[in-house]
Amino acid sequence: MTALSGSIGADDPINAISQAEPVEAHGLDVELVDAAAWDELVAQFRDVIHEQTECFNGARWRQEQLRRLAFSLNGTVVGAVVARIITIPLTGTALAVVRWGPLWRKFGEPDQPATLGRIYAAMVEQLAEREGHFLVVFPRSDAEVSAVEVDQLARAGFVAGQPTEAPERYFVNVAMSAEEVRKSLSQKWRYNLKKAEKKGLAATFVEGEAGLGQFLELYRDMLERKQFLDLSPVDTLDSLMAAEDQTLRPKILIVSENDVPVAGAVIDCSGERAVYLYGATNDRALPLKAGYVLHWEVAKHLAEQPQVKWYDLGGGASGDCSLHQFKRGFVGKTGVISDVPSLHFYAGSTWANMVGRTVLLGLELKDRLLKTIHRVARSRA
Repeated sequence: MTALSGSIGADDPINAISQAEPVEAHGLDVELVDAAAWDELVAQFRDVIHEQTECFNGARWRQEQLRRLAFSLNGTVVGAVVARIITIPLTGTALAVVRWGPLWRKFGEPDQPATLGRIYAAMVEQLAEREGHFLVVFPRSDAEVSAVEVDQLARAGFVAGQPTEAPERYFVNVAMSAEEVRKSLSQKWRYNLKKAEKKGLAATFVEGEAGLGQFLELYRDMLERKQFLDLSPVDTLDSLMAAEDQTLRPKILIVSENDVPVAGAVIDCSGERAVYLYGATNDRALPLKAGYVLHWEVAKHLAEQPQVKWYDLGGGASGDCSLHQFKRGFVGKTGVISDVPSLHFYAGSTWANMVGRTVLLGLELKDRLLKTIHRVARSRA
């Protein structure tokens, strides 16, 4: 690993752009980490998530695009982040994109928001100022620390982008017994769960290739039936399921009717926040209310895992999506509904700022165009 430590001055061009307070010297050692050592490192953090692992990023992006940084204080690693470097042709600059990072909350240790601030400062120094990239951070939506991360981003001079279309994200509190979780569900959710349980459905965690094969068959059937615009990285599941560190491998739950799979879920259980990565159903799932059994069995399992505090259900594709009502009822009395923070960016120069903002706008317009084209195509089908 190569040391890249240093400090930040007060006369950097970004101060005129962001109008933020100058970032103080972070005092951390910053090191580049090899791909082979990355997953062992990030498994130490309770905020680890698939987007910050090598078993995900190595399967999704070219190696030369990935920058893996570890942050140490007095010889002890206190944080880590993977950034994807996207070169912008003919501009002499690039975007450094961080999704749901950095990692800064280690297992067995209390939160240290000041340390997070130093990590952001070190990211700014290395990626924005030394390397000249337009640094973009997509903060995680978290039931407890989102506000802390956004505050520290602002203190480090980052600028907030536009809010997302449907920012609500749903968290089920599983830091209690399964019986207590069930009591916290909304009355209507419990009613539908009871009806589903009378259908005689079987729910089983299926490991390895067998589980992946059953889930992908359901997933492909769902895509064909519903004609979704699928931009998800579902093709990384092979790599995630083969992660050398078994704690990073997702769990796959299959719900079956008479031994025939009708619904499935892929859950990232590597940190204290378990995440619902993917779900799939066939045409029997809705009349059977299989989704209620599916998510309830996941919650029961998570309630037995001492390191897991929250079940992150994700959000909805739009503000009026029917999933909002389902997830709100599952969150119940003890869960949390938290908005996804806006992306934040930092430019080390006026040129990087102009190029980066233009690229972000272009990506947003491209996303809208793809969704519009898909919606029109479905309406004509």
